[in-house]
Amino acid sequence: MSDIKAITFNRNSFSSRAIYYSKKYKIPIKHEKLKEPYLEIAEESKLYANKGFLTNLYHKDQFSRRIANYQREKHLKKAIGFKSSISKRILDGTGGLGHDAFIFALLGQEVTIVEKNIGLCILVEEAINNLPDISYFNSAKDKITILNGDSRKYLDQIQDFDVVYLDPMFNSTKNLARTKNLSFINGYLGDYDNPLDDFLSTDYKRIVIKKELKAPYGNSTEPTVSFRGSSIRFDVYTKGEKL
Repeated sequence: MSDIKAITFNRNSFSSRAIYYSKKYKIPIKHEKLKEPYLEIAEESKLYANKGFLTNLYHKDQFSRRIANYQREKHLKKAIGFKSSISKRILDGTGGLGHDAFIFALLGQEVTIVEKNIGLCILVEEAINNLPDISYFNSAKDKITILNGDSRKYLDQIQDFDVVYLDPMFNSTKNLARTKNLSFINGYLGDYDNPLDDFLSTDYKRIVIKKELKAPYGNSTEPTVSFRGSSIRFDVYTKGEKL
């Protein structure tokens, strides 16, 4: 799996952010002889790889429309068993760009994002850091924890979470109507495995996996229920919980 080799910044005003990430993730700061993949801290931070780049701004571009209509995420809400009066603890085990995790946080859920790739972790942190100073954004920020690593490290802590959420769609072999970002991630990461079977072997409460609408289950255990949209579905696995 690819990961960034260096961090740089395009203005001195971003140096403190670059130093913070360099220390946190143990990635050197460089300005010369940069080799892809690397990450530039800027007004719109960019991850450079394969002669292209990836940005991650929650309040702009396509994702901003999802944010504006986050209460309408009916399939996602059904999948996690959303109740407005209860704040669930959700482990997002395939963090990616953190889009669904941020929707969960806007819905008042406590979210732990676990992502193996340092470059993507930083892009999620930058997306959150660059949000406008608005009360409902600030409330969502406080509900998110970002961890770098393999989510399988938390298998023995599974009872600490009400929901395990997995979205391995960026590793799909199908040619979906994919966004430019997902296509970039697919090429950047290369092989990226799906931890579903590992989580199914635990004493979980609820597991949700996001799949292409017609994709096979990919494991020997059929879900308890599936919630289907126009192009994706959410397979839900529970043990004894009434849906």
